[in-house]
Amino acid sequence: MAEAMGTQKDAVLDTGSASKTENVPLQVTSIRLTKDNYLSWSAALEIGITSRGRLSYITGDKPAPIKSDPQWATWALEDSQVKVWIISSVSSDIQPLILRKPTSFDMWTVLAKMYGRKKRHLRTYQIKRSIYSLTQGDLSVAAFYAALKTKWEELDYHVTDEWTCGSDHSLYWEKEWMDRTFLFLGGLRDEFESIRSQILNGDEIPGIEEVYARVESEEQRRQVMHLDTGHGPSAFVSRASGTGQRPARHCTHCHKLGHSVDFCWDLHPEKRLVRGRPPSGKRSPSVSDSSQSNSSSGAKSKLSPAQLQELQAYISRLSTTPEESSTSEGAQLAQALVASTDQGLGDGEEDWDWFGY
Repeated sequence: MAEAMGTQKDAVLDTGSASKTENVPLQVTSIRLTKDNYLSWSAALEIGITSRGRLSYITGDKPAPIKSDPQWATWALEDSQVKVWIISSVSSDIQPLILRKPTSFDMWTVLAKMYGRKKRHLRTYQIKRSIYSLTQGDLSVAAFYAALKTKWEELDYHVTDEWTCGSDHSLYWEKEWMDRTFLFLGGLRDEFESIRSQILNGDEIPGIEEVYARVESEEQRRQVMHLDTGHGPSAFVSRASGTGQRPARHCTHCHKLGHSVDFCWDLHPEKRLVRGRPPSGKRSPSVSDSSQSNSSSGAKSKLSPAQLQELQAYISRLSTTPEESSTSEGAQLAQALVASTDQGLGDGEEDWDWFGY
């Protein structure tokens, strides 16, 4: 009878142990401890252990009971699980250093002594140097602020100053966060000069969180308005309306740009004096002689106001009369234009665009 009761008691204990370890993960963080990342590792592992309700095992607040205590079996089971989490989160070269420690608290304490305060002054110097040299560069405002915040937290971990006066301690941290606000603003790109000036020219400098919120809001506004570096309002309007520059015309006959085959002078010589003047290689002898005489004399003639008025009136008539209505008057005006301008228009696109085609 006694043996049966003992067997039943063992079965109940085994069932309780199994229920406590059921669905318990082998890892609570993806960060593995190396010789240089103790701060980030300890923070991540502490969060993972706390989420499982077993932080007191590594802080020493729940020491081991005596083995005759009915709670010893439960404590040993839960402490072993914490030890598994610690061992699985350190690199393979560090595991032998803690593998035979009796409790998870001993493992945690040894790792803190070995890597937590190692070369504190050298590490403080390295952190401060990296903070002062850090700029936004190609990072977003959020990524830049996160990089600074990570370094500030690591720096605070290595600073072990003890304060006897609470008011002096508060004043120190107020000044410290003011300096960090200046570092954040100073590391931003030049495109945030406007919001930076607004903050610095205010009567009071807000806290670092409010400063970050204002700068990050400005970045979002710029992204929405497409006002990042290299983009202007005209480019945004062009993209929004779906229109850009006028596509260049291409003639399939002479393979020149600036006109289509319907207005090619080679195929339609009758349109030379209606739409513009002929190409430079096909000018009439009178025009060529007039240009040579003007260049040899060195004088630069210009259109008189009367000629300009006649030319404007002629162009206005072209918009209301058929193309076949070119007359000798049009020819005379076109030749006068060629002979009177300082620099003749070249072939291609400029020939047509001067008259609006």
